[in-house]
Amino acid sequence: MNQKKQINHSMSCQPQPEPQQQQQQPQQQQKLNYFHFHKPIHGKIAKTSALCYTWISLGLYSEVLGPTLPTLMYNTKSNYEQIGIALSTRAIGLLFGSLIGGILSDRYKSLRSIFIILSLIVGAITTLIVPWCLNVIILTVILFIAGFSHGFLTTNGNPLLASVWEEKAAGPFSLMHSGYGMGAALAPLLVKPFTIPSNSNHNNDSLVTNITTNQQNNTTELVLVNAIIPYSIIAGIVLLCAFYFFIITCIDHSTNSKSNGIVSLKGDNNTKITSSSSSSTNQIFSKKSSKKLNLNYFINYFKFIQTILCQKLKKLKKIYLIIISCTFITFFTIVGNERVYGKFMFTYALYGPIQLTLNDSYIINLIYWLCFCLARILVFFISICLSAHIILVTIATGTLLSSIGLCILPYEKLWFYICTILFSLFKSPLFPSTLATMNHSIEINGFIIIIVNFGSSFGATILQYTAGRLINLYGQFIFPYLVTGTSILLLMTSLILILTLKHIGNRFQNDHHGHIMIDTIPESINDHNDNNDHNDHSMITSLPRSKFIGSKLTTNIPQSNINPIDNNIEKL
Repeated sequence: MNQKKQINHSMSCQPQPEPQQQQQQPQQQQKLNYFHFHKPIHGKIAKTSALCYTWISLGLYSEVLGPTLPTLMYNTKSNYEQIGIALSTRAIGLLFGSLIGGILSDRYKSLRSIFIILSLIVGAITTLIVPWCLNVIILTVILFIAGFSHGFLTTNGNPLLASVWEEKAAGPFSLMHSGYGMGAALAPLLVKPFTIPSNSNHNNDSLVTNITTNQQNNTTELVLVNAIIPYSIIAGIVLLCAFYFFIITCIDHSTNSKSNGIVSLKGDNNTKITSSSSSSTNQIFSKKSSKKLNLNYFINYFKFIQTILCQKLKKLKKIYLIIISCTFITFFTIVGNERVYGKFMFTYALYGPIQLTLNDSYIINLIYWLCFCLARILVFFISICLSAHIILVTIATGTLLSSIGLCILPYEKLWFYICTILFSLFKSPLFPSTLATMNHSIEINGFIIIIVNFGSSFGATILQYTAGRLINLYGQFIFPYLVTGTSILLLMTSLILILTLKHIGNRFQNDHHGHIMIDTIPESINDHNDNNDHNDHSMITSLPRSKFIGSKLTTNIPQSNINPIDNNIEKL
């Protein structure tokens, strides 16, 4: 009895929640609900809107270089060949950013949004610095960093969108990539109000000769821009995009505490199965993140390249080698062609054989990027009715025909406007349509985006340098012929890629028939030593690998086939 009294007395001594506190708790929960996505579709739309805004920012700070190219050449006292090298270095930065971003995108799937935010911040900083560069070497370094952030962003943004919409990603891909054209169309509108009126005393003959390639015309107007103000505005827009993406990420995290990570389960037969797991993924990440990064971690990146090129490709079937090769060449021509036209179109219209006025040059640049944006929005709706394969063949053929028109039609304002508009309408959807075509047969993951960005960066590097050198040597008339040559190569590789993907089939319809996909999964180096120590799985010694694995299985996984790491996680 005494013990019961003591227990009752102790319970009575404990502080009881007041009625006001009990009423405040539901109110606090209601307030928190305002920061949640009430339906999954709301989260998908919010993420897609953030990615569209991201691609608008990407188009702004990437394509503002075109209208301000004469100004950058004037500030750095460089010619077409030197500025072409600087632009090519930006593409080299995109290559390295794609490599590192693709590896991290596959390793830390739940951190893709954070990686995008960091890329936007770096892009804003480099945009602020570009107009202050008075030396071509400094400009080259800044453009390399900007290209690195560009590649790092795309290798995380494209897989993020593909994971959100899965088999329905064709339309969202076109919608997201239309943001690039929208941002590129806004760039000349921001630049034009800050154009400096040309004076004969301001532009000397040496600079005019340096900028123009038509030596017979020494009175060509040199277009200069007060680039500090528009570049600062664009940097502010990019920072605002990073903040918006951060808000969407926080709301999505509070709504869905389950991460989108993928846990690899390795069985005795050395097969791997992917399954989503919130708690295990978070614990794996917490263990890995506690390890300090050192030089060995970055050395493994180069080991990854060596593994891909020297070891893994020997074991792959010819059909997958064809896919990888065609993907590389296709995006080599798509992005290289796009960068050449976007960067050198303004100077071709102004200083080329057509000799447009300054206002007409700004107008055609604006029309080009508006059509670029409009075409991707149209493909968003067309993809509902037509398959991605048909769309890709149609627009690749239209790109070739419109580029041929630039070469054979008279050098007149009307024909140039018509060919430029048609080229923009057909050229614009090539990038997202190719990704959507591939997404039907293989998963769009970090490894695929690495191949895509490798081809993109090499194409932008080689073709921009080639365009700058040829224009500097032979004149502006060489510009449309370079565009036509790359369009021919684009159509050929696109047809080969489509036929190869058709042979594989639709991965969403063949999930139960052993469908194959290309993936990048972290593998411990110690696995090559027959897994002597099952508990030693350091993040620093892990090496990403490329492997063809089976798609999702509907059967239950035997408990005996689960990796010891996963057993330890479940016990925790």
